[in-house]
Amino acid sequence: MAKLDLQRLQQLELLLRWEGQIGNARIRELFGLTQIRASQWLREFRDSHPTWIEWNTVTRTFFATFRFYTEKNKDDSQSLSRYLSLISLSPDMENQHSNVVSAFNEITTPDPKNFAILTNAARSNREVEITYCSMGEPIPHSRIIAPHSIVKAGPRWHVRAYSELNKQFRDYTLGRISDVKLLNQPAKFSIKDDKDWLTEVNVSLIAHPDLTQDQQLVVRQEYFAKTMARVTVCRGPLVNYFINNVGAAVDVEKQRPPEYFLAVENVKEISKWLFKK
Repeated sequence: MAKLDLQRLQQLELLLRWEGQIGNARIRELFGLTQIRASQWLREFRDSHPTWIEWNTVTRTFFATFRFYTEKNKDDSQSLSRYLSLISLSPDMENQHSNVVSAFNEITTPDPKNFAILTNAARSNREVEITYCSMGEPIPHSRIIAPHSIVKAGPRWHVRAYSELNKQFRDYTLGRISDVKLLNQPAKFSIKDDKDWLTEVNVSLIAHPDLTQDQQLVVRQEYFAKTMARVTVCRGPLVNYFINNVGAAVDVEKQRPPEYFLAVENVKEISKWLFKK
């Protein structure tokens, strides 16, 4: 098989692994192919790995089989990085021809099968049953949720979903989900009903006021292009994740340098979106 063909099949394998299905429309979207050319790619992939996919007459796409996930036991962190690079969500900076490298590997990588099922449920507006545990409820238990978005927030992945139990939209950490089952019933609520998710919140960052003037200038040069502050627009439920990710202080009396170089300027304005302590 030609090198180009091998690369092509590996790309389709990544799509299948993390999306749970591959289809003509998705391939055309990602690679800019004609419908005929995309069909050729699919045919080559099916002929090379006939036990990995099965045709779904409803969606008119190939779905990953159970055998595919049991046979493809790879380094999921590297596989996820290549998948994200493929769909242009987050470029994989490290390769043998580059002097730009990623400092650390991912420390939390979601299960690819669960990731794919949740992604498909969000795309098709379906409910799923998950086995979940949390710090408040550490014993694994079942929940029915309707996901609408998969989010990478800092080092962890989350799914934003409507909870049948709590009757509200919540965030669930993918690393705490041990099993996912796609249900037949459609979701009762969708992303259009998640008012918090659709709310845009301005988070204003400044140099920590306890820094000296010279130190504040260093921070402004690094983070704000030498301006006094930077305003970032976040979805309401993601405000906390953003603040934690950049390491900004929300209480400048308790959170001080050298642990904190940045501070949130408009704490009162965004207080609704901060985690309650």
